[in-house]
Amino acid sequence: AQPSPAQPSPAITDNPSVFTEQTINQRNLAVFQQHFPQVLEVDASGRFIINSTKLQLALDPAGVKVEEDGYEMRWVGKREAYHTAFLPTQKILNPLAEDSKHWDSTGNLLLRGDNLEALRLLRHSYFGKIKLIYIDPPYNTKSDAFIYNDDFSTQQTQILAELGYDKDNIDYIKNIYGAKTHSGWLSFMYPRLLLAKDLLRDDGVIFISIDDNEQAQLKLLCDEVFGEENFVSNIIWQRAFSPKNDAKYLSVSHDNLLMYAKNIENFVCGRLKRTDDINARYTNQDNDTRGFWTSSDLTVKTYSEKYDYPITTPSGRKIPPTEGRCWSMPKNRIQELINDNRIWFGVDGDNVPRLKRFLSEVQDGITPTTLWLHQEVGHNQEGRQEVKALFDNKGLFDGVKPVRFLSKILRVANLDSNDIILDFFAGSGTTAEAVMRLNAEDGGNRSFILVQIPQAIDPQKQKEAYRFVTEALNKPATIFEITAERLRRAGQKIEAEAAVDTGFRVFDIIDDTDALILQKPLSEVTQADLSIFIQHNTDSDSRERVLYNLLLSEGLPLTTVINELIPDTVYLADDVLLILGAVDLTLLTDTLKELSHSATPAVYLTVYAPWVRDDNFMLGLKTLAESLGFSSDKLRLRG
Repeated sequence: AQPSPAQPSPAITDNPSVFTEQTINQRNLAVFQQHFPQVLEVDASGRFIINSTKLQLALDPAGVKVEEDGYEMRWVGKREAYHTAFLPTQKILNPLAEDSKHWDSTGNLLLRGDNLEALRLLRHSYFGKIKLIYIDPPYNTKSDAFIYNDDFSTQQTQILAELGYDKDNIDYIKNIYGAKTHSGWLSFMYPRLLLAKDLLRDDGVIFISIDDNEQAQLKLLCDEVFGEENFVSNIIWQRAFSPKNDAKYLSVSHDNLLMYAKNIENFVCGRLKRTDDINARYTNQDNDTRGFWTSSDLTVKTYSEKYDYPITTPSGRKIPPTEGRCWSMPKNRIQELINDNRIWFGVDGDNVPRLKRFLSEVQDGITPTTLWLHQEVGHNQEGRQEVKALFDNKGLFDGVKPVRFLSKILRVANLDSNDIILDFFAGSGTTAEAVMRLNAEDGGNRSFILVQIPQAIDPQKQKEAYRFVTEALNKPATIFEITAERLRRAGQKIEAEAAVDTGFRVFDIIDDTDALILQKPLSEVTQADLSIFIQHNTDSDSRERVLYNLLLSEGLPLTTVINELIPDTVYLADDVLLILGAVDLTLLTDTLKELSHSATPAVYLTVYAPWVRDDNFMLGLKTLAESLGFSSDKLRLRG
């Protein structure tokens, strides 16, 4: 809580409460808070500091030069945050088939690791392919467990210097990562949103849940990343259904849901199902053969003299538009609608004309509003109860978004039956359950990609969750394990209702040992490093890992089926032949010729070079490729 404004110093008395009065530092701080709040900032440790430039500006505006070259959002570390988004990743994916469900047939993904690294990896295969992104990032409040503390390496310090930061700013940037400051939170969100934008399709859309603590900052950041012109709406969700009487000021009952299109000219907003109470507004007072209808106003506020004329009722009365308004269409069009019995003049035929709208012609749904009430989409307690119901009444999660809330997002996003949905702050996995339920409802084949960091579960603060994961699941005590188990249990429940894809492939985001070695200066490379690099382990686990990372290199989805053609060496993924080692060229030639006559011929030849130690094979492969009509750009070396 912030100190209250300074009060006159009390007289010294025998009252013991005098010793709890404000210190001189607290009183001075209170003066600034009352009279110069704009000069106070919070550093990485949570202490107040004074921005001397802003203080000088408050005291003597003429004595301070203020940069006014354009309107933009600025914070210390912004350049570094932008640079971070596009750094080459030093991570690879490790497939975990044993932790997955329906590995061979599913189109869904669950990635374990930091979502920044996940987004960098996904960018290879899913650039411009995601229709909908929903995220529920840390709100940066005191109750948040901010777990994405990016460690700074010597290399990153050097990069900051190259980007033009001085030593003080470099130290400041190091400290704000993972700190509860606006600058730290913006530096955390900026690179992730930049990468998210790259993943969106041109008709795609992103929804971001946030509260008022960072809503203003997030809105400005999204304006910069996605373009202010692509802002669709700030939706208000009533997340709490009852007021908190112990609130100091107002009981907060809502969260914000920011909505941005990738390109608003290409995005078409989905319409919502018509409910019984809405349909009840339609009647058929004149027994029209076209069925039930309701009526709407024929006038508009934007005045046009051309549309200012009287309309004659069936009784012969001439009715002009309301004063200051005009009719919404020209006179000849009105007459066409009268002739078609689409203008309603009331039961006696003498009332103000209104336009008839037939229920049969508006069955495509209704336009969404920006206010989402809990009766329609649920509230936080509903989300919590849904998780408890799946986990034998165990309270493993708080602040869970309800399935109805995500289901409405899916509908507003206007998804087709085969679209991809991404959530890189997966939490309890509500997004995945909502996708599976929508598929079960309409027979769709939409797929989801979830990313969840293996956040440790506190054995003291989260005792029930800790016991469940370690004892019931016999897994490491992390939130990720609950996410995966929620997908399994929700999927099993949905499978009993409809035959849809409820599986998911699990991948672990791990260090790329080779990359860590290769980035060393040559003078620092040891014999041990060279031995690790040269002596590649070619067991089955390593082959699986190499194959799925080659999918990323080739821009293929991580759910692509990989067929083994020559044991342990040659595989086909879509139209790419993956070669993991030297193989008899005659056998390879026969394989390629056989494929050329099949429904899935190989278009590209990709060789994983580190596992090929035969120069003659590489030369022979080049000759072979040319003889079979593969152009030079169709033969690729990876690794």
